[in-house]
Amino acid sequence: MDRTYSLKRHKEFRYTYARGKSQSTPLFALVYAKSRNETVRVGFSVSKRVGNAVRRNRAKRRMRESLTPMLGRIPGGFNVIFVAKPDVPDAPFSELQKQMEALLKRAGLWRDEL
Repeated sequence: MDRTYSLKRHKEFRYTYARGKSQSTPLFALVYAKSRNETVRVGFSVSKRVGNAVRRNRAKRRMRESLTPMLGRIPGGFNVIFVAKPDVPDAPFSELQKQMEALLKRAGLWRDEL
């Protein structure tokens, strides 16, 4: 995933959590809010409940790779944060993609055409 798509500042995360709406599946929670940017900005949050630093970083890498092919289908003008739940590091890759897609569709952030 290119860095231009990522939420970087603490202020951006705070804004998204404060103003955003949320959806949830067994592996993820999704928090999203409208933003002033023309592109979609994505962040990943993994708490210590997921495990030690190795497991948390593995979860973030897997989440980032799962979302990369879907970036073209998310409309611009949104901040999106995926919050990992404890089973993410061990879940099959296809399940991660399926649940991410389901969350985006449920939130109305999915375009069928590219």
